[in-house]
Amino acid sequence: MSPSTRSLAAVARDSRGSVKALSGLLDDLATVVASLDTEAYTARPVLRASGSIGEHVRHCLDHVASLLTAQPSMPLTYDHRERGTAVERDPAEALRRIMRLKAALERWPTGSLEEPILVRARTSNSFDEEPMFSSRGREVAFVVSHTIHHQALISVLLELLDQAAPDRFGYAPSTPNRA
Repeated sequence: MSPSTRSLAAVARDSRGSVKALSGLLDDLATVVASLDTEAYTARPVLRASGSIGEHVRHCLDHVASLLTAQPSMPLTYDHRERGTAVERDPAEALRRIMRLKAALERWPTGSLEEPILVRARTSNSFDEEPMFSSRGREVAFVVSHTIHHQALISVLLELLDQAAPDRFGYAPSTPNRA
């Protein structure tokens, strides 16, 4: 095995950690969702500044679903999402969706992380979606980061609703532990 082949294998092995991290974030979302009644899940304590917890959960799950259904023959896009779904309104539906996505994530083949994919993203209001090349592994890292960001927003909403968030919920792994 050449040095470059060994290093690619090591990257594939290491990249599997990001898939496990994403699965763990889905577990954290499930913990929060399971702790809320429908009223808290759909409350909008900060009008116009943020959505409900349910809307943030749906948004995160849409990104995970887009990633998992991406195919080499068609571009991956995160910009086409359906709003106002049952996942936003019903914690039980959100939990079912989380479990389906976790199961799909567990079936994802390790080798697919190095696979190059085309991503289409709208980066400006004045432009259509732009094509760019990426890899499945890089997109997993993006979805992990994006999910953590929305978990941080959910954590603020939980605080406004006098609800507790799990420890380190919404904190990036690189963020130092709170004192």
